[in-house]
Amino acid sequence: MRIAVCVKWVPDPDYPALLGADGATLASDGLVFMADPIDMVAAEAAVRVKEAAGGTVAVYSAGPADAEKGLRAALALGGDEGARITLDGSGFSGGVRAARLLGAAIAKTSPDLVLCGVQSSDSGSGIVPAALAGMLRLPLVSGVVRMEVRGGELELERRMEGGRHEVLRARPPLVISVQPSLCQPRYPALLARRKADRVAIQTLSAGDLGLPEVSSGLQTLGLRPPRPRTARLVAPAPEMDARERYRFILAGGPAQNRTPSRLSGPVPAMVDELLRFLQTQGVATVNGAAV
Repeated sequence: MRIAVCVKWVPDPDYPALLGADGATLASDGLVFMADPIDMVAAEAAVRVKEAAGGTVAVYSAGPADAEKGLRAALALGGDEGARITLDGSGFSGGVRAARLLGAAIAKTSPDLVLCGVQSSDSGSGIVPAALAGMLRLPLVSGVVRMEVRGGELELERRMEGGRHEVLRARPPLVISVQPSLCQPRYPALLARRKADRVAIQTLSAGDLGLPEVSSGLQTLGLRPPRPRTARLVAPAPEMDARERYRFILAGGPAQNRTPSRLSGPVPAMVDELLRFLQTQGVATVNGAAV
């Protein structure tokens, strides 16, 4: 089985990021990059499939020259070959642009399985898995949390909304996006790291892939830091005894303000009472006017 893995070169979230002078990009000074942890989960899953069913694992990345470090980190887990697609202009790419470049490179080898993270840790758009499946004209199974080889098929479990889980049986070829809980990447031994350092990584451009200049189709207008979270201090009254203070702090404030009320009675009466409550909170209107 031939398996392809997509690995993104992203800023390390443990290091602070500063806005650039234009307000739409990150300042490159002081940024520390790494292979996206969720893509490393995909690389580990690919190696486990290879160990169970045989085959090869090829790792792909679209990014600057430093992205080869991320490729070698994935190769150290047990990959066999790697390829980096160069980016014209800046070292950053949008999801659609990355999917077009990765899809063109992966299509040359006709893999049985394509693995990637469900969404990157920097932009978090989640575009690449679906766009990549569209480029390759392959089915997509997203959000996989368990994967097992069953003969020539794969048994996949994915997490759905509402806490439900769906179990599927799929036959390659297909594209799979994985969740971080799928598996824990192994810690590669020193010999595995040295072997990965000796792998010749192929460098490809859009021209090599037969593509015209690929644009992202998206323009970042601006970035801004998140709003600071204000701390809410809970101060019990001095006249409270120790037990009352303990209960007050655990409740997060006066208990009478947090006690939920349950509606009962005929449905029309409950609807009217709920509507009156929403009106008093200013979130519901009657005849266009809020109470």
